[in-house]
Amino acid sequence: MGKARAAWMALKLLAVLLVVGLLCYTLERIGLRRIVAAARRTDPRSIALAAGLFLAVFWLWAFRWQQVIGRADRPALLRIFPIFMAGVFGNTITPGARMGGEPVRAYYMSKAFGGEKTRHLGVMLADKLGYSAVFFLFLAASVLYVVGFVPIPAIYKAVLGGLVLLIAAATASGFLLHKQVGVRSRVLGWLLPFLYHGRLLEFIRRRFRTYQQFERYAIRKMDNVLSPIGQAAGSPKALAKILTISVVSWVVFCWAHYVLFRALGADLDFARIVVIVTVSTFCGDVSVSPGGAGFMEAAMLALCAAFGVEQGVAAAAILMGRGIYYACSLGLGGLCFAVLAARYGRR
Repeated sequence: MGKARAAWMALKLLAVLLVVGLLCYTLERIGLRRIVAAARRTDPRSIALAAGLFLAVFWLWAFRWQQVIGRADRPALLRIFPIFMAGVFGNTITPGARMGGEPVRAYYMSKAFGGEKTRHLGVMLADKLGYSAVFFLFLAASVLYVVGFVPIPAIYKAVLGGLVLLIAAATASGFLLHKQVGVRSRVLGWLLPFLYHGRLLEFIRRRFRTYQQFERYAIRKMDNVLSPIGQAAGSPKALAKILTISVVSWVVFCWAHYVLFRALGADLDFARIVVIVTVSTFCGDVSVSPGGAGFMEAAMLALCAAFGVEQGVAAAAILMGRGIYYACSLGLGGLCFAVLAARYGRR
């Protein structure tokens, strides 16, 4: 098991190095002077506006998360915003589709406001499902546009379309599994005894002296995670609010990039900026690099080239946009994480 894990980590590291190396090679071919020259033409007010829009996106995401929390337990936005940003920091430094920050948020929500961590995790999963539904609609429209109108090699179109279909299938399977694995389902009635009596999981029997204790514990934890998802999905008003905030926040996120590209003189309308940002974000999410670094920037450069944007302008706009994002996620997020760790500890 240890050798397999080490080999997998080595493969992921190799993939990251290859993509980062390719990105550096591409930037070198473009030329640092061209990038700097393009960046110098940017009005500082446009950079400030883009930075303000990025911050507004983080506030909107935190606001959406706050709205998923039950009204009786809902903290003030100013109190949960640092916890949200600490989770953004966790998502940025861990590989995968932005899941590393959720345990961080659950831990500090439990420390700051009490309650079980699994209950807070369930709220965050409900929030993420609402966001994912909106993002997938933007992604499906963007991929259809790329496949139909963007002049890139057919193999890239096929890979992109295949990945989207794979994600759609996984999402549909997840919803079907949720219907089958509830706190009173037959699947759970088979799974829990199997886990408790299995030979490889003796630590469960050491912690729980009887199966009934383990069953009550497991069902409570699962109910904590699934209940917020069911409550959000079962309330048309709450669901409409989550979806509306998700749409607005994604439009603002794309608008921040649009401001930078237009400030540099790129001849791109807002619709094509949405396509570039959405598809490249998806490429970053399915990558193995922390925060999608390297993969997202490479995808943005490729799409900009396909849309005919001058390379120096595209690289300058992308690097400024990613720089502002990382300043928020790593700078502000890291500061929030450090303050929370100093106050509540870090396990």
